[in-house]
Amino acid sequence: MKDRTYNSNVISKAFAILRAFSDVKLDWGVNELSRYLDIPVSSLHRNLKTLREENILEVSPQTGKYRIGSEFIRIASIISSDIDIKNIARPFMQDVSTQFDESVYLGLYHSASKKISFVEGIHSHNPLKYVLELGSLQPIHFAASGKSVLAYLEDEVIESVLEKEQVSIEQKKQLYEELQLVHKQGYLTTYGERLDGASGTAAPLFDASQNVIGCITCVIPIRFFLAYNPEEKNLLGYRIKQQAEAISHVLGYRK
Repeated sequence: MKDRTYNSNVISKAFAILRAFSDVKLDWGVNELSRYLDIPVSSLHRNLKTLREENILEVSPQTGKYRIGSEFIRIASIISSDIDIKNIARPFMQDVSTQFDESVYLGLYHSASKKISFVEGIHSHNPLKYVLELGSLQPIHFAASGKSVLAYLEDEVIESVLEKEQVSIEQKKQLYEELQLVHKQGYLTTYGERLDGASGTAAPLFDASQNVIGCITCVIPIRFFLAYNPEEKNLLGYRIKQQAEAISHVLGYRK
């Protein structure tokens, strides 16, 4: 029992050390890492020595600080190359769809075309529902799904999109107000912009590089959505935001 407890503590410390590198910063001196993790230097040295021997961590010859090692990078590359975002997102989307009995879609951003495409959908059991086309490229300057992505692109990219789509000055003003709203509340609701008669509530998705990569959006017939009371509308927005954040977290995003 004592050995099992000891091994458990060692593993817990190892994970705490690795999280410091993945979540906080990429290089650490021994003393500063000891203070951050509240682990005695002598104990930390033993953990770092083991991780270094396995090439999970290495010491920079320039700074003398510990950093991520080649074996850690190799393992992470294998895992990330096999990640299917649809499989990751599906259970989180299903939770929202089940809770509200509405359709939820996964949209991915394509930087080359500056458009999004919907690649996965969880459909409502309600016979009166709207179905988004999967696979086709869609503009990002309108609808909650597009605007939730557009809000987190570089300013010059936003301007190039609006110029290409010939968005008027008046439309730009309203659009920028909506983009600010995405930043403020973490999601956006629009009405009839991508599909006539349908509302969309969407929140952005991010990857480990802190880049926006898409969104999840809940599509509801406008007349059904307008029947929601304010608390229900806020709850829907909160749940979409919450599940988008959970998906982003699994993908490695950290605020």
